Amino acid sequence: MQVMSTPQRWFQTFNNVLMILLALICVVPLLHVAAISLSSTEAVMANRVTFFPIDITFNSYLKALENPAFLPAIWISIQRTVLSLVLGLMINCMAAYVLSKGGGRDGIAGYKLFVSLFVVAMLFNGGLIPTYLLVTKIGLYNSVWALVLPGLVNVFYLVLIMNFFKALPKEIEESAFMDGANHWQVFFNMFLPLSLPVLATVGLFMVVNDWNEWFAGSIYMRGDNVPLSTLLKSLIAVPVVDASNVNDIAKINNRSIRAAQVLIGAIPILLIYPVLQKFFTAGIVIGAVKE
Repeated sequence: MQVMSTPQRWFQTFNNVLMILLALICVVPLLHVAAISLSSTEAVMANRVTFFPIDITFNSYLKALENPAFLPAIWISIQRTVLSLVLGLMINCMAAYVLSKGGGRDGIAGYKLFVSLFVVAMLFNGGLIPTYLLVTKIGLYNSVWALVLPGLVNVFYLVLIMNFFKALPKEIEESAFMDGANHWQVFFNMFLPLSLPVLATVGLFMVVNDWNEWFAGSIYMRGDNVPLSTLLKSLIAVPVVDASNVNDIAKINNRSIRAAQVLIGAIPILLIYPVLQKFFTAGIVIGAVKE
């Protein structure tokens, strides 16, 4: 076992303390929201709730699910996330496979032009108003496709996947071509199965971004036909309580309802992230390094 020097021990201690502080910054607000959502009205209104619920009750969750727009918003978010994940991974992977061949005699024609176009698209975009006019003009307004199609191609994801493809052994591809395989067969049967770490990493980025992004829903969707993140933003910014039901107001504090809604919206990401965590480090490191 290698003995660390004094500077190394100080550096290790500093890293440990820093990681603990960062973990607390992430976990403490979540614990506070969960405690509020599970606490009684009296405890919440008296500001006695910190990190542990007081007088545990699930009334806030029942009231949150009674909102007629809540479950449809969850369904729209699921559609958006699944469609963006499947189509986005496929399109970015196919583009990354082509660009991973490079230019020159054995590469693709116009390689530098395509790379330049992707770089320009990464640095600049058409702007909010032109994008809105385009989405409206082609009939995507107030449909889930307005949330999916504009963001399918992401140059950052494409570069990660492309560099991962470049790091794969050339002998695998060459042996497949010698056996009579074409590019489609190499792509689907060899490159994709070998690229699980980077696909899981990029997929995690996509899921988190599409599930949490609220701005597009506020622009391209109307009424109650909005994703969950947009609905939560509107509920938190402008809380609404049904004043006609006095009993519900007496039993449930509006702050508890908002906390329950936020926690319900965070549950899918909290469940997905640990599953993909083991692929995250390998995918981001290998995909970010160009050999």
